[in-house]
Amino acid sequence: MTQQVEALLTEHFRYTPLSLIDDIINTVNTIIYRAIEAIEIGLFSIPPQQLGYSPDKNAASGDTSMVDADHPEAKDEIENGVHQLETLLEATVDKTFDKFEIYTLRNILTVPDELAPWMRLAHYELTH
Repeated sequence: MTQQVEALLTEHFRYTPLSLIDDIINTVNTIIYRAIEAIEIGLFSIPPQQLGYSPDKNAASGDTSMVDADHPEAKDEIENGVHQLETLLEATVDKTFDKFEIYTLRNILTVPDELAPWMRLAHYELTH
């Protein structure tokens, strides 16, 4: 994208094309972090027995306590798994949105170089 095209688009939209893409990516990242947090809260609220851990020998029968100090292996596994999921999602979003950014700047938020000098924004039109 030439400087002339970028200036034209920036004046038209009142922000740079890259700012729009950055806002989209930041919004997606925020949604990912909220989803990861919800997953972690959900996993910590499930009794360890439902996650496949054997019942605590010291716990009363029918105890449905959540993941806690009595099951440190469950806590560690959840934290590790959530971290791995977060890392995987971040890498996938970064890779995918790099492609999105390139495509959008090349094919959507652009004006052909040969047309840019001929374009006139509405606020430059002369009124009679």
